[in-house]
Amino acid sequence: MKRDLVEQVVDDITKAIIDAEYQEGEALPPEGGLASRLNVSRLTAREAVRILKDRGILEVVQGRGTFVAPRAQWNDLSTLVACALHDSSPRDVGLRLTELRRMIEVGAAGLAARNRSEADLAALASHIAAMEAADEADDVSRHIEEDLAFHRRILLASANPFIPVVMSPLEKALHESRVVTASHPEVRKRAQNHHRTILDALRIRDEEVAKDAMRAHMTQTRLDLVQNTDS
Repeated sequence: MKRDLVEQVVDDITKAIIDAEYQEGEALPPEGGLASRLNVSRLTAREAVRILKDRGILEVVQGRGTFVAPRAQWNDLSTLVACALHDSSPRDVGLRLTELRRMIEVGAAGLAARNRSEADLAALASHIAAMEAADEADDVSRHIEEDLAFHRRILLASANPFIPVVMSPLEKALHESRVVTASHPEVRKRAQNHHRTILDALRIRDEEVAKDAMRAHMTQTRLDLVQNTDS
């Protein structure tokens, strides 16, 4: 049984659920029927169902079958993000992400001020310079990539290995929420200014100043979303 085939089947079933081909509480076809529909072996279908059960997306009721679990039971962040992107507007997803980012990244900035290395500072400065160059060239896509890279580096600089792992599944949603706001030159300029302030705080190893700077950045990010996206 090939692992990549199992993951493909997991993705196919997940997409069918997100696209509402299978509604919450609805039964999936029996194992044989599911395998036939997906053109895979019963063993592959069984393993895919097991993975989705572990993620809280499916629940197996003995003697009755396999059902789509209530979304409140889902525990896989990537799937929840995919659902949010499918069901909600970029504005709504962006605002919810900003709430989460405020909770995580403010603390991460404080840890980064304490634990950052000279290599971290150099990388962060490089990302800001690349953002500025992209802004001058009106290269929105590059600006977004460097913006996201700046924030990833702060998570790494926190020296807490769990923080980047928590944030990693949000990358696609973060990118999509940036596409709308980063098309405005004034939003890009503000982001660069906030990033410089954060970097300055990291340079002097002031945890509280770093947290305040990131908090201000998240506040501005929320405001940019409200002002530049449709409700």
